[in-house]
Amino acid sequence: MAENRKRSARLHAYGLQGDTRDRVKEVGKILLPHLDEVLSDFYEEISDTPDWNAFFPTQALRDHARQKQKQHWVLMLTSDFSQQYFEGAEKIGQVHNRIGLPISFYTAAYARVGLALQGIIMNSVGRNAFFRRRDPTPLMDTLSRVLMLDTELANSAFFAAQAAQYENRLNEISRNFEDEIGRVVDVLSTSMHQLDAAANGMTTEISRARQGADSLSDNASRIATSAQSVASAIEELSASITSITQDVNNAATASANAMEEATASSEQLESLQAAAEEIDEVVNMIAQIAKQTNLLAVNATVEATRAGDAGKGFAVVAFEIKALAERISQATSSINDRIRRIQSETRLMSTRISGIGDCVERVRSFSDSIRVAVTEQTQAAQHISQHADSTASSTTEIAQMIRDVSHRVERSGDTSLTLKDAVGTVSDEAGTLSQRVRAFLTALRAA
Repeated sequence: MAENRKRSARLHAYGLQGDTRDRVKEVGKILLPHLDEVLSDFYEEISDTPDWNAFFPTQALRDHARQKQKQHWVLMLTSDFSQQYFEGAEKIGQVHNRIGLPISFYTAAYARVGLALQGIIMNSVGRNAFFRRRDPTPLMDTLSRVLMLDTELANSAFFAAQAAQYENRLNEISRNFEDEIGRVVDVLSTSMHQLDAAANGMTTEISRARQGADSLSDNASRIATSAQSVASAIEELSASITSITQDVNNAATASANAMEEATASSEQLESLQAAAEEIDEVVNMIAQIAKQTNLLAVNATVEATRAGDAGKGFAVVAFEIKALAERISQATSSINDRIRRIQSETRLMSTRISGIGDCVERVRSFSDSIRVAVTEQTQAAQHISQHADSTASSTTEIAQMIRDVSHRVERSGDTSLTLKDAVGTVSDEAGTLSQRVRAFLTALRAA
């Protein structure tokens, strides 16, 4: 009964009662013979319009829509405003909503079809003698009322279906949102408990870390002091090595000088030996002369003997010359012996000086090796000293950094306490958020 009253009120709102409703049948008599032609032209136009054809892409679908629309319009143009008509109009709106056909397309299509129907009425009234004296305005008015009613019924159903979809979607979103918020709140609550436990554990670990940092800082300070002591000891060692290097250099210089003196002495001995050889040659020459003089003295004696008394004086001279030759011979023999001893001693001294030169050369070689080794040790000591200084400096910096870390750890302890308080606050606010979200969704559903 309530639905019937509602439909009657709808017909009354459009003035489709009494004479107007009767004129609907008159309009139907004019239009129904042309209905197939009008709908065929309309759906052919749809197939040529890309925006509309997207909703009716096949010929079979267009034929089905045209058949259903014709059945519906037959009810409308015969003034059969029954439950079937109203349900058909509502179904049209629901189908349009389901396929996503915009209201603007449907309204524009009705305007085009309505214009074609109005043209048919005007032509029919003009050709028919019975209607020639009648004013076509009432017929046109009745057609407009019927078309507007049908459009309004379909659009109302369209919006009702859209609202139902929106409400269903809203309910689904609300449920999903409520479930998600509940899950998030549960996860958040669990996380807050875990964070609280973690904050407690962090406080304990920070306390231990602070103690460890203090102990490490003390050890680093002691290491820095030891490194500085090592650096000082290495500096003293480096100074001693430098002194040894100087002594080795002096010894190498002295060895080089001794080598030069030995070389000079060897050269002088060679010169002395050459001079002795030259003297030996002179002595040999004198010895040869002495032999010849002796020979002459012998000959002179023989000749003096032959001369008799006349040759006595000459014999004395010959005797003296012979004696002188013998003394010269003895002297040259003695000189030869001494020269040979000098040559022997010179060769021996030359050999010894050569041995001294070899020893000096070995000493210089050893001095060079020692100097190279000492130089390397000096460089190594310098590197060690530098590294020791760097280690001491780095250890001092590390100690300072550890003290800074200790201070930061202490500040982190304060931060962990603040975090713990913040976790409690967030946990409380999460509960409040959950309550407010549920209240909001309840109010939203009630609206």
